[in-house]
Amino acid sequence: MVCSIIYYIAYKTGYIQRGLSKKLAGVKDLKLGKAVAAVSRDDFCEKFQQALNDSDFIIVIGGLAAGNDRNVMTVLSDYVNDTEMEITFNKRVLNPEGGKDGYLIRSVNKYIAVLPDDPEQVDKMFGSELLKNIDISPDTAAELPEPVITHTVVFAPEQYDPLESIGRKKSLNPLIIAAVVFGALTVAAASIWIILQYL
Repeated sequence: MVCSIIYYIAYKTGYIQRGLSKKLAGVKDLKLGKAVAAVSRDDFCEKFQQALNDSDFIIVIGGLAAGNDRNVMTVLSDYVNDTEMEITFNKRVLNPEGGKDGYLIRSVNKYIAVLPDDPEQVDKMFGSELLKNIDISPDTAAELPEPVITHTVVFAPEQYDPLESIGRKKSLNPLIIAAVVFGALTVAAASIWIILQYL
Protein backbone atom coordinates (compact mmCIF):
# COMPACT_ATOMS: atom_id res chain seq x y z
CA MET A 1 0.00 0.00 0.00
CA VAL A 2 1.31 3.45 -0.96
CA CYS A 3 0.65 6.43 1.29
CA SER A 4 0.45 10.03 0.01
CA ILE A 5 0.49 13.13 2.21
CA ILE A 6 -1.27 16.43 1.46
CA TYR A 7 -0.46 19.48 3.58
CA TYR A 8 -3.46 21.81 3.29
CA ILE A 9 -2.88 25.37 4.55
CA ALA A 10 -0.67 23.69 7.13
CA TYR A 11 2.14 24.89 9.39
CA LYS A 12 5.18 23.16 10.90
CA THR A 13 5.18 20.75 7.97
CA GLY A 14 8.87 19.85 8.25
CA TYR A 15 8.45 18.54 11.80
CA ILE A 16 5.25 16.68 10.90
CA GLN A 17 6.89 15.13 7.80
CA ARG A 18 9.81 13.89 9.89
CA GLY A 19 7.49 12.35 12.50
CA LEU A 20 5.19 10.71 9.94
CA SER A 21 8.16 9.32 8.00
CA LYS A 22 9.40 7.58 11.16
CA LYS A 23 5.96 6.17 11.98
CA LEU A 24 5.27 4.97 8.44
CA ALA A 25 8.73 3.39 8.19
CA GLY A 26 7.72 1.00 10.99
CA VAL A 27 4.57 -0.24 9.23
CA LYS A 28 5.10 -3.36 7.15
CA ASP A 29 3.79 -3.29 3.56
CA LEU A 30 3.22 0.47 3.65
CA LYS A 31 5.36 2.71 1.42
CA LEU A 32 5.59 6.50 1.61
CA GLY A 33 4.82 8.15 -1.71
CA LYS A 34 4.43 11.83 -2.57
CA ALA A 35 4.11 14.65 -0.05
CA VAL A 36 2.58 17.80 -1.56
CA ALA A 37 1.19 21.12 -0.35
CA ALA A 38 -2.13 22.76 -1.23
CA VAL A 39 -3.07 26.35 -0.42
CA SER A 40 -6.60 26.71 -1.84
CA ARG A 41 -9.77 24.69 -2.40
CA ASP A 42 -9.07 24.12 -6.10
CA ASP A 43 -5.43 23.31 -5.42
CA PHE A 44 -6.47 20.80 -2.74
CA CYS A 45 -9.04 19.09 -4.97
CA GLU A 46 -6.48 18.73 -7.76
CA LYS A 47 -3.84 17.27 -5.41
CA PHE A 48 -6.44 15.04 -3.73
CA GLN A 49 -7.58 13.59 -7.07
CA GLN A 50 -3.96 12.88 -8.00
CA ALA A 51 -3.40 11.21 -4.61
CA LEU A 52 -6.48 9.01 -5.15
CA ASN A 53 -5.00 7.91 -8.48
CA ASP A 54 -1.53 7.22 -7.05
CA SER A 55 -2.21 5.69 -3.63
CA ASP A 56 -4.61 3.80 -1.38
CA PHE A 57 -3.92 5.76 1.83
CA ILE A 58 -3.99 9.57 1.91
CA ILE A 59 -3.02 11.60 4.96
CA VAL A 60 -4.34 15.17 4.92
CA ILE A 61 -2.63 17.51 7.38
CA GLY A 62 -4.17 20.86 8.31
CA GLY A 63 -7.28 22.85 7.50
CA LEU A 64 -9.35 21.57 10.45
CA ALA A 65 -9.34 24.97 12.17
CA ALA A 66 -9.99 26.96 8.98
CA GLY A 67 -13.32 28.71 8.77
CA ASN A 68 -16.12 28.74 6.23
CA ASP A 69 -15.35 27.41 2.75
CA ARG A 70 -11.65 26.74 3.47
CA ASN A 71 -12.27 24.14 6.20
CA VAL A 72 -10.82 20.84 5.03
CA MET A 73 -13.92 18.84 5.98
CA THR A 74 -16.14 21.25 4.01
CA VAL A 75 -13.81 20.98 1.02
CA LEU A 76 -13.77 17.17 1.28
CA SER A 77 -17.57 17.00 1.66
CA ASP A 78 -18.03 19.14 -1.44
CA TYR A 79 -15.55 16.96 -3.36
CA VAL A 80 -17.38 13.78 -2.29
CA ASN A 81 -20.76 15.23 -3.35
CA ASP A 82 -19.47 16.63 -6.65
CA THR A 83 -17.75 13.40 -7.67
CA GLU A 84 -20.37 11.10 -6.09
CA MET A 85 -17.54 9.35 -4.27
CA GLU A 86 -18.79 6.35 -2.26
CA ILE A 87 -17.99 6.62 1.46
CA THR A 88 -17.91 3.31 3.35
CA PHE A 89 -17.28 4.78 6.78
CA ASN A 90 -16.28 8.03 8.46
CA LYS A 91 -14.82 7.81 11.98
CA ARG A 92 -13.71 10.58 14.30
CA VAL A 93 -10.09 10.35 15.50
CA LEU A 94 -9.98 11.80 19.01
CA ASN A 95 -7.28 14.33 19.79
CA PRO A 96 -5.83 13.57 23.26
CA GLU A 97 -4.04 16.94 23.26
CA GLY A 98 -7.35 18.85 23.31
CA GLY A 99 -7.07 20.30 19.78
CA LYS A 100 -9.30 19.63 16.80
CA ASP A 101 -10.29 15.99 16.36
CA GLY A 102 -9.32 14.26 13.12
CA TYR A 103 -11.20 11.87 10.85
CA LEU A 104 -10.62 8.54 9.18
CA ILE A 105 -12.64 8.09 6.01
CA ARG A 106 -12.90 5.01 3.82
CA SER A 107 -14.08 4.99 0.22
CA VAL A 108 -14.21 1.39 -0.99
CA ASN A 109 -10.48 0.48 -0.90
CA LYS A 110 -9.15 4.03 -0.30
CA TYR A 111 -8.42 5.46 3.15
CA ILE A 112 -8.19 9.14 4.04
CA ALA A 113 -6.88 10.30 7.44
CA VAL A 114 -7.45 13.98 8.24
CA LEU A 115 -5.26 15.29 11.07
CA PRO A 116 -4.40 18.72 12.54
CA ASP A 117 -1.17 20.52 11.65
CA ASP A 118 0.47 20.24 15.06
CA PRO A 119 3.47 17.84 15.34
CA GLU A 120 2.73 16.72 18.91
CA GLN A 121 -0.96 16.15 18.18
CA VAL A 122 -0.19 14.18 15.01
CA ASP A 123 2.32 12.09 16.96
CA LYS A 124 -0.34 11.15 19.54
CA MET A 125 -3.19 10.63 17.06
CA PHE A 126 -1.34 8.66 14.39
CA GLY A 127 -0.85 5.31 16.03
CA SER A 128 -2.21 1.83 16.42
CA GLU A 129 -5.80 3.00 17.06
CA LEU A 130 -5.92 4.69 13.68
CA LEU A 131 -3.94 2.06 11.78
CA LYS A 132 -5.99 -0.88 13.08
CA ASN A 133 -8.92 0.48 11.02
CA ILE A 134 -6.89 0.34 7.81
CA ASP A 135 -6.53 -2.87 5.83
CA ILE A 136 -2.87 -2.74 4.81
CA SER A 137 -2.60 -5.60 2.39
CA PRO A 138 0.74 -6.69 0.92
CA ASP A 139 -1.10 -7.91 -2.19
CA THR A 140 -2.32 -4.38 -2.92
CA ALA A 141 1.16 -2.93 -2.44
CA ALA A 142 2.68 -5.52 -4.76
CA GLU A 143 0.42 -4.45 -7.64
CA LEU A 144 1.49 -0.82 -7.40
CA PRO A 145 4.70 0.56 -8.96
CA GLU A 146 7.50 1.77 -6.73
CA PRO A 147 6.53 5.36 -5.74
CA VAL A 148 8.71 8.32 -6.65
CA ILE A 149 9.42 10.04 -3.34
CA THR A 150 9.14 13.79 -3.82
CA HIS A 151 8.57 16.50 -1.25
CA THR A 152 7.24 19.93 -2.03
CA VAL A 153 7.16 20.94 1.64
CA VAL A 154 9.94 22.94 3.27
CA PHE A 155 11.86 20.93 5.84
CA ALA A 156 13.15 22.43 9.08
CA PRO A 157 16.83 23.39 8.76
CA GLU A 158 17.96 21.64 11.94
CA GLN A 159 17.36 17.90 12.04
CA TYR A 160 17.21 17.66 15.82
CA ASP A 161 15.37 20.85 16.78
CA PRO A 162 13.27 20.08 19.88
CA LEU A 163 9.54 20.49 19.32
CA GLU A 164 9.35 22.58 22.50
CA SER A 165 11.20 25.42 20.77
CA ILE A 166 8.56 25.78 18.02
CA GLY A 167 6.68 29.05 18.32
CA ARG A 168 8.80 30.24 21.23
CA LYS A 169 9.52 33.98 20.99
CA LYS A 170 13.18 34.92 20.73
CA SER A 171 14.46 37.68 23.02
CA LEU A 172 15.89 40.78 21.37
CA ASN A 173 19.65 41.21 21.22
CA PRO A 174 20.80 43.75 23.90
CA LEU A 175 23.10 45.44 21.35
CA ILE A 176 20.15 46.06 19.03
CA ILE A 177 18.14 47.55 21.90
CA ALA A 178 21.08 49.81 22.89
CA ALA A 179 21.55 50.97 19.28
CA VAL A 180 17.85 51.84 18.92
CA VAL A 181 17.83 53.77 22.24
CA PHE A 182 21.06 55.62 21.30
CA GLY A 183 19.63 56.53 17.89
CA ALA A 184 16.41 57.84 19.43
CA LEU A 185 18.34 59.96 21.96
CA THR A 186 20.58 61.36 19.19
CA VAL A 187 17.58 62.36 17.08
CA ALA A 188 15.88 63.97 20.11
CA ALA A 189 19.05 65.94 21.04
CA ALA A 190 19.51 67.14 17.47
CA SER A 191 15.88 68.26 17.30
CA ILE A 192 16.19 70.24 20.54
CA TRP A 193 19.44 71.89 19.34
CA ILE A 194 17.80 72.96 16.06
CA ILE A 195 14.79 74.39 17.89
CA LEU A 196 17.06 76.35 20.30
CA GLN A 197 18.98 77.86 17.34
CA TYR A 198 15.83 79.54 16.06
CA LEU A 199 14.60 80.92 19.43
